[in-house]
Amino acid sequence: MPARRPRPTILVKLLFAFVAPAAALFAVFAFVAYETARDNLDAELGSRLAAIAAAAATELRDPSLARLEPGMEDDVRFQQCRARLDAVRRATGVARIYAFTQRHTSVCDTDDGVPIGATYYQLREDAAELARVFAGGGPVASVLFEGRDGRLYKAGYARAAAADAGAALAVGVDAPATYFDRLADLRRTLIGYGAAFAVLGLLVSVVVATRITRPVRRLAAAAERIGRGDLATAIDVPASDEIGLLARTMEDMRRGLRARDERMQMMLSGIAHEVRNPLGGIKLFAGILRDELAGDARLRAHVDRIDTELDHLEAVVGDFLAYARRPAPQPEPVDLAAVGAEVADAVRAEASRAGVEVDVDVDGAMCRADRNQIKRALMNLVRNAVQASSGRAGLRARRRGDAVVVEVWNSAREPIPEDVMARMFEPFFTTKEKGTGLGLAFAREIVEEAGGTIEVRNAADERTVFCLTLPAVDGGTAAPRTA
Repeated sequence: MPARRPRPTILVKLLFAFVAPAAALFAVFAFVAYETARDNLDAELGSRLAAIAAAAATELRDPSLARLEPGMEDDVRFQQCRARLDAVRRATGVARIYAFTQRHTSVCDTDDGVPIGATYYQLREDAAELARVFAGGGPVASVLFEGRDGRLYKAGYARAAAADAGAALAVGVDAPATYFDRLADLRRTLIGYGAAFAVLGLLVSVVVATRITRPVRRLAAAAERIGRGDLATAIDVPASDEIGLLARTMEDMRRGLRARDERMQMMLSGIAHEVRNPLGGIKLFAGILRDELAGDARLRAHVDRIDTELDHLEAVVGDFLAYARRPAPQPEPVDLAAVGAEVADAVRAEASRAGVEVDVDVDGAMCRADRNQIKRALMNLVRNAVQASSGRAGLRARRRGDAVVVEVWNSAREPIPEDVMARMFEPFFTTKEKGTGLGLAFAREIVEEAGGTIEVRNAADERTVFCLTLPAVDGGTAAPRTA
């Protein structure tokens, strides 16, 4: 039988149906919120720096500032310019304010380490914005750039009022993008809420899946019991939703099947009794007739044929009664070595007449089953193996982990066709001319009620093998027996 492909559980389905989409939506929301906050904070900082640059530009009214040359740091114009810019810097809290020419060279800088004439190479990144500033446009803000300390900065630019012979000056204001610290806090907050949301969604999914799967599993167990033929155990799944409706429907089905099964058993039992009574009379008179015809071999042969057919009818009646009246199993530890020896002794005479040798090889394994019923099942299987054998048949049992594997085999005359193999365990299905089709069905019910499985296969060495897997028990084990 091919292995069943594992399927997603209800919990996994709930995760994919609810938690995953919700988590994806939250992630999209968090991304949009983060990017929106970043853009808004960036725009706010740029506007603020541009306004500060415009305010600082109004402090530069001396047209001769553009004529300052390197080494003139002691010039009073430089000192006054620097003092005004530094006052604006302290008042606004920015990192640095500086004045520069169109060639991006420094005129005045609040940073002591920047002399007159030094080139601001970072201004090349903002060439387009500075071109608009020097052309008389309004204040602008730069893109983010990395400062010498490794931090991200942003700058604002405005054209200064001072000019000399057409030489224009501009003011730059640098400030660190501290809003990234707030964005980091926002990111941590979003991640925290996202993780909490995911955990909460997982817990809710587990609770919901448990509330759904618990009654579903009980229904599955009930369906499995019904499939094994246990129609006596009621289905009790306390639920008022659709699962409860399904449980009540299955309970109605179980009661209907049990009632029909009881009617069928009564019918089979009644038919068997009605047939058995006249069979006894027929057999009695056949015996009388045999005695009266003792001297006529030809007529006595007809009586022997009647006896043979009567024996077959008695076997059929016995099968019907056994199938209809089989008692509830009484599980107990069963010594398979002893049962195997008894089965071999019971079929040995029949096997000898058919010219079949029966081998029994049991390693002393113990299984848990109803002893009488498991013996009957093995008897049916071994008898069938003898009848279909070309010379050898046998019973073999071995302990494998928590199970006992019992194999009933025979050297088959020919392999069993696939279509026959698929129906062999169906009640009343048989390929024998005078079979009832109940023996293998009987054996399957016994094995499944014991918690085991049974299957048939054509082995590679031209053997037919019925394989039974039964629950093993620990404790006393018998000595291995072979027969």
